[in-house]
Amino acid sequence: MEAKEEAAEWTTARLKLHILRCDLCNGRLTPPVYQNEQGFAACHKCQKTLTPSSSSTPGYIRNHALEKVIESLSIPCSHSAHGCNEYLPYLGSSIANHEKDCSYAPRRRCFIKKCAFEAPNGALVQHLTAEHRIKIHYFSYEVPLRVSIDPDEPLLVLRASDDGVDFVLFNSVDKCSEYHNFSVVCCSQSRPSKKIFSKLALADEGIEIWLKIPVEQWDGLFCTTAFLVVPPYFYGPDGKIDLKVSMHVED
Repeated sequence: MEAKEEAAEWTTARLKLHILRCDLCNGRLTPPVYQNEQGFAACHKCQKTLTPSSSSTPGYIRNHALEKVIESLSIPCSHSAHGCNEYLPYLGSSIANHEKDCSYAPRRRCFIKKCAFEAPNGALVQHLTAEHRIKIHYFSYEVPLRVSIDPDEPLLVLRASDDGVDFVLFNSVDKCSEYHNFSVVCCSQSRPSKKIFSKLALADEGIEIWLKIPVEQWDGLFCTTAFLVVPPYFYGPDGKIDLKVSMHVED
């Protein structure tokens, strides 16, 4: 009952953050906060340098009300316009730590070469399907999915029917050997809560070539250090590469 009463005290309000700046140095106000006789707010550094030496110099007292506002304040992530719904404490390092790794930050480039589009991870798949006509292949965890990929196709999008998490199957080619390298990354709005492994294998039941790879969140740079390598002579009769892809969640 007590927890419900505490939760009911919280509300959402709009606040212009510039009012939480020192009126003297324009620095960010953090407790202790001071106020002079004319109502101007000052940080503790400015208050120390302006301690009154005469009656003509205004004195400063603690502004406990404003301190309580600052201590209880949570503000939205700066990437809220891109879809992040996180509210973070105004004080401390929570904002910087979150925004450094926020998956909604628009710093991921499109997977397609020569495309300059940038967006958060969660918006890349929408861009791929809308602008590049990439088809989404649906799968269930622990169940192999058979896919055929043209040697010239750079990627396939895989979406888990269980939780809607998006993955990208990369197809890169070694120009010297013409071997194809396949790997999987997670391209969803947030990191999966559990460790996920991808298992890649040639679809031909008579060939035992497979690779189990930890799936990492796409960071905009490298997909993985491990690849399933497929030589050209393993192409199917239709000229495509037939694979079995499965995602496994670590307990």
